[in-house]
Amino acid sequence: MDTESLTSTPLHRGAEADLSLATIGPWKVIVKRRVRKEYRNPILDERIRHDRTISEASVIHEAKAAGARVPSIVGVDIENNAIVMTHLDGTVARECFDDMGKSEAQKLLRSIGEQIGLLHKAGIVHGDLTTSNVIVSPFGAPFIVDFGMSRRSVEPEDRGVDLHLLRRSIIASHRQNPSSMMNSMIRGYEKTTGKKVASSTWRKAREIARRGRYFAIR
Repeated sequence: MDTESLTSTPLHRGAEADLSLATIGPWKVIVKRRVRKEYRNPILDERIRHDRTISEASVIHEAKAAGARVPSIVGVDIENNAIVMTHLDGTVARECFDDMGKSEAQKLLRSIGEQIGLLHKAGIVHGDLTTSNVIVSPFGAPFIVDFGMSRRSVEPEDRGVDLHLLRRSIIASHRQNPSSMMNSMIRGYEKTTGKKVASSTWRKAREIARRGRYFAIR
């Protein structure tokens, strides 16, 4: 797929990639194109962007196959280090949590936990799991997006980092009670991973949080 031939509108410029909105026939799509890093050797830069583009597209495809709500891959433009994905209608979770009542927020967190569990069960860790990387559809279904830092791992430490990052995001960005929100998330997570994995992952997330506090105090 040649993304250079698509007429697109810029949406977001990030440190690693630019996002733009385009159309293919009647469908809206998102084009994620990894940007050049001038400080890197050009050959190395091209290799890194190439490998990360392929890896991200592959992980998203695997997540979809595992039943997780993620964007669908429409195409990959290897020449331009770009991924074309379906556009998701909805609201970023970070922007809607504080407008929700307690029970509604808990229901959404349980559903998010189920989706994270499906990823982890498939051996995928997100790597940047925050409420900014969850899109809530008009029907209240959460979709996890931005797999640019994802990787394959079944290690409790890596799964724990995902949950730790989500908890830290909730504490930093939301007025809802973080303990209540995370308890709801864990209940959903346990539903798709089982009690053993959920227990070990949450224990590891709390351990990571304690490490962070220890190093901050030193």
